[in-house]
Amino acid sequence: MDYTDIRKLAIEFSGLSGMDDTYTFYYDETNNSRKFRITEKDFNSSKDEDFVIGGLVYEGENRQFSLDKLFQSFKLQSNVKEVKRQHIAPGKTFLECVKSTKLQLLLKWIIENDVYVHFMAMNNLYFGIVDIIDSLVADTEFSMLPPDYINLMKNTLYKYINADIDYIHSVFLKYNYPNIQSDNVQPFCEDFIAWIENISVENEQEDFGLESVRQLLKDSRKKENLCFLSDNKDLILMDGYESLYIEPIYMFPYSQHTFDEEVEIIDKLKDFPICIDNQILSNYVFVKSESNQWIQLSDVIIGILGKMFLYANSKSKSEIINETIKLSDMQKENISLLKSLIEKSEKKCLAFIHFTANFYEIEKVKLILSMK
Repeated sequence: MDYTDIRKLAIEFSGLSGMDDTYTFYYDETNNSRKFRITEKDFNSSKDEDFVIGGLVYEGENRQFSLDKLFQSFKLQSNVKEVKRQHIAPGKTFLECVKSTKLQLLLKWIIENDVYVHFMAMNNLYFGIVDIIDSLVADTEFSMLPPDYINLMKNTLYKYINADIDYIHSVFLKYNYPNIQSDNVQPFCEDFIAWIENISVENEQEDFGLESVRQLLKDSRKKENLCFLSDNKDLILMDGYESLYIEPIYMFPYSQHTFDEEVEIIDKLKDFPICIDNQILSNYVFVKSESNQWIQLSDVIIGILGKMFLYANSKSKSEIINETIKLSDMQKENISLLKSLIEKSEKKCLAFIHFTANFYEIEKVKLILSMK
C-alpha cells in the first residue's frame, strides 16, 4: 500500500517537522494481547493495560555508544542472557519499579548520551468506543463540528463507560458490538439514551458533552446503520496492532527501524509492502531481542511506560496524589528523569510521542510525572 498521501496529511494536520531526518529507531512492545475482544464475562485482557510499542532512538546512523560499559554497570548476575524490564526495574506496579537504582543509571545514561524515547500508546477501550461518536456524526451536519467538541463527546463518553463498564459490557454483548445489525440500530441507541439519562455527571462541561451524545443518539435511531459499527467482527474492539508497526516506517522513511521479532507482523508486511511515492520501503528489520542490546533497553523503557499508563488508568487523581506524596527520594528522582526524557524527546520531534488515549488518562499521566 502507498502511504504518501496519508503521510502528507498527518504531517500537515499535526504540524510535524523533521520527518525526513535520519534516525535509528529500536522497538519493543508491552501488553501485546494481539487482539482486544469482549468475552462472556469481561475482556480478553485488562481494559486498563495500554498496548505500547516503541523504545529508544538516536539521531543519525551507526553512532558508537558504550553499551557494554552500561550493561556492566547494572551488575547483573552472570546467568542473565537477555536484559528485561524486571532485571532493571523490578516490581508489579509503577511505583515499585521506580525504586530502582539501576533504572536511575539507565535514565541518566540515555539523557546524557542524547538518546531519546519514542512510543505509541493505545488505550484499547478508548479506541474501541470512539467509533460510536464517529458513527453518530457521520453524514450529518455535525461532522463539521470543531475537533475539540467531537473530542469532548468522545472523552466524556469514555469516562462514564469506563466507570460503568459492567453494564456497558452487557450492552456490548447484547448487540455483538461493534457489529450492530440494521434492525438493532434503534434499540442500541435507545439503550444508550436510557443509560445516559440516569448518569449523575460531575461538572457542566461533562453534562454538555453527554447531553450532546444523547441528542445525537436520538437523531440516529432511524438510521439504517451506524457506519463505523457495522460490517465488523462481532465483539472485536481491536483486531491487531500492525498499524502501529507500520506507521513509523512510512512516517520516517529515511530512518532505520529495528523491531523485536514478531512473526505475525512479519508475515503481514510480506503480504502488504509499505510504499512511499510508489517505492517499496526496506528501512526496517525484525531481529531476536537477545541479540540486540538496544532492543533490550527498549524493553525496559517500554515496560516502565506500560506500568505508568496502567497506574494512570487504574487510579483516580486523588489516589495518585495521596500515594505519590509518600515517594522516596529515589522514586522522585526516577520519575523526574523519566519526565525529562519524555519532554526532551518530544521537543526533539513531536512525532516521537504518540497517544491514542483519552483526555483523563493523559491528564493523570501528566499528574504522575509532575510529582516531586
